[in-house]
Amino acid sequence: MLTIPGRIPITIHPFFWLFAAFIGWIYTASFMGIVVWVGIIFFSVLIHEFGHALTALFFGQKPQIQLVALGGVTSYEGKNLRFWQQFLITFNGPLFGFFLFLFASLLLQCNLSAWPTVQGILKATQMANLFWTIVNLLPVIPLDGGQLLRIVLEASFGLKGFKASLLIGAIVAALIAFYFLIQSAFLVGAIFFLFAFQSFDSWRKSRYASRSDRDEANRELMIAGETALREGRKAEAKRDFEEVRHRVSEGLLFVAASQYLAFLDEQEGKHKEAYDLLLPIKGHLSGDFLCLLHKLASNQKNYLLVAEIASDSYQASPTVETAVRNARAFAYLRQPEPSGGWLQTALQQGHVDLENLLREETFAAVKNDSEFRKFIDPLP
Repeated sequence: MLTIPGRIPITIHPFFWLFAAFIGWIYTASFMGIVVWVGIIFFSVLIHEFGHALTALFFGQKPQIQLVALGGVTSYEGKNLRFWQQFLITFNGPLFGFFLFLFASLLLQCNLSAWPTVQGILKATQMANLFWTIVNLLPVIPLDGGQLLRIVLEASFGLKGFKASLLIGAIVAALIAFYFLIQSAFLVGAIFFLFAFQSFDSWRKSRYASRSDRDEANRELMIAGETALREGRKAEAKRDFEEVRHRVSEGLLFVAASQYLAFLDEQEGKHKEAYDLLLPIKGHLSGDFLCLLHKLASNQKNYLLVAEIASDSYQASPTVETAVRNARAFAYLRQPEPSGGWLQTALQQGHVDLENLLREETFAAVKNDSEFRKFIDPLP
């Protein structure tokens, strides 16, 4: 990975060169053609990203450019920007690319060089920048057109506009992917299918977002808490997460802060506090935090909840402990068949002290039931 320092640092990932070379090979299938196209793509993408970066710099931001596999990414840090400033930063990328198209067209019109190689490079530069400018203005995230749509809709309708931009982008990307796939343009179709999936997944997650989730100060506080937690500063992380919960009462940040606080409480042995944090947001949990609620619910003897999330918890963490908790919960609920099935799963998964387990009062109502015994009697 190559990094060029400066007021606008530029980082070039190795996959950028590989993808540019692949494009060159598709068009020319020759070594010199690959070299020329790598140069054209590098120069064109860099000019495009400088359109973003220079505008961000003008608005007092600290921009940096990354050239990655599918193109370039310009990120920036600084004070919060108004929507019209975000719009100009985003729009000036395609605008600089269009200026490069016009410049290449002008040189071709002036016939400044009679060399066929130079003429070919100018024509390729002209074609590439016109094509990329048009494609990049499509209303699909992460393309600039999708970001422009998001900015306009969010400025006009707030959070609803933000969500609408994701859904519109997913639909447009899916239609484009379908068109190119039936035209046997599989690479372009696959790329737009990926965009469609990412936009739809973001839209699905954004259904639980609140207006406070879009507040930059709240997001920065959340990031600070996550950084402190990664670095082992747990007390500081806990203060940040508690402050996030104090500022917001719903949405993705509220859920994330609650999850982290529950994790920290559970580590401190505060099982009831952790359980009380996760229970109200159980519908938004997945993965490790769903498993944590599963464990805490079992400790609190909320067997109805343990049974409710039994399958999802085992899917996220297929361990003996998870299966035993499920068996215990269904036994308490006097459901011998699922209890026996989960106990059989636990026994097949690893060592279980079955004799002592069945002595528990929880299994008293089902341990002699024929529906329960049919799962564990055949086991060695």
